[in-house]
Amino acid sequence: MDNQLNRQAQWLVEQWRGEFIRVMQAMGDFRPDMDIRATPPLRGGTVLWWKQPFDLGAGAQVWIGTAEETWSEIGRRILSAAGIDSSGPVELKETYLEVLRQSLGVLARAVSSQIGRDMAATGGEEQEPPGDPAFGCQIGIRIGDRQMPGLGCYANEEILVALQSCSQTAESGAGPNQAGAADEPGEDEVFSRACGTLDLLLDLEMPVSVSFGRTQVRIQNILKLTTGSIIEMDRSISEPVELIVNNCTIARGEVVVVDGNYGVRINQVMSRAERLQESRKYLLPVSSSRR
Repeated sequence: MDNQLNRQAQWLVEQWRGEFIRVMQAMGDFRPDMDIRATPPLRGGTVLWWKQPFDLGAGAQVWIGTAEETWSEIGRRILSAAGIDSSGPVELKETYLEVLRQSLGVLARAVSSQIGRDMAATGGEEQEPPGDPAFGCQIGIRIGDRQMPGLGCYANEEILVALQSCSQTAESGAGPNQAGAADEPGEDEVFSRACGTLDLLLDLEMPVSVSFGRTQVRIQNILKLTTGSIIEMDRSISEPVELIVNNCTIARGEVVVVDGNYGVRINQVMSRAERLQESRKYLLPVSSSRR
């Protein structure tokens, strides 16, 4: 790999590390120490690999691999922060994957701000990386006083070339290929850059929706729906509605009318633990495939 693409890869991993740390701190109220190492990640064993495509270019993908001991500890700490102290491997795995997906989604939005072009994390599934990805590294992680087995990160050439192309055309020039950035940044500078990404997100717009209730209906009954059919929700008319941002319930309130339009008066802002418990109720099953 040439120096330009290698710089793109290092920048991308540094950005993701910062987002991953912030998501764990927000969901579990703990902040692990993580450092990037040049050695390639190990394969095999009980490593859980997640392939994340991005709509930045054809085939643009990264892979994050985590040993069972590490993803179990991350899941346990986050569930414990939500008041759930007894969980099986499935719950721990799904909780860790939710952290991973959220960090990759925020990474995509942060990269969009840097390169001046929309980029989103699309889909994603459990899948091992190919045999010869363009870039690979290990990420050491310490949680509390425990040095955990490190994470692995791979990126293919397609995403690195796309990042390089976008950064060269960005008007601000503040992307991952900024001129004059030939010298590798130190750890303090890298961490400062990653933490500063949050400021770039403050002006982003996110979809906000209101939920009046949920229910489950058999497919045979859905097929029978006609004009005038009524579906009963799981919430009475006197119960508050839910305010949902990025598929996460953040508040509850009551429906009001403002200048002829519906609105919601906030009565309760949910705590971090309550948000996690609510999101776990509707967590979709994780797809799995192996090469």
